[in-house]
Amino acid sequence: MPTAFEAIEGWIDEVRAKLENGGIQKGDLDQLHRIISANRENTRQRLLYLHAATPSIRSQVIGMALHEPVQGSVTEIMTEDQEWPYNTVHDAVLDGWQVIHFPDQRTEFDDREIDILGYEFILQKLEVYDG
Repeated sequence: MPTAFEAIEGWIDEVRAKLENGGIQKGDLDQLHRIISANRENTRQRLLYLHAATPSIRSQVIGMALHEPVQGSVTEIMTEDQEWPYNTVHDAVLDGWQVIHFPDQRTEFDDREIDILGYEFILQKLEVYDG
């Protein structure tokens, strides 16, 4: 199943060709509406919490938690040296994640003194889910 962007890009290509050959019809706009509606109903927000050593998006990730939008999903904060998908917040952004919350940058702190793990970034990715 194509992503919403792929489906819309395909529609635009078709409509451009039609414009050169006499124009578009009401049915073409109805087709675009169906593409948008189908993807809206199945689009879910994935949340990725990345904890970095500093407030920089290029800082080393020291903890993470991935929240999946599926029934029964269990999320655990991973802080050990595991196979993380991203070493930095910037790596996640390059993979299509969008930062929706940046950490408070008022002052640096030693996380051993308080119960906070690094600087928390919250990222989202909107994806189409079947089911």
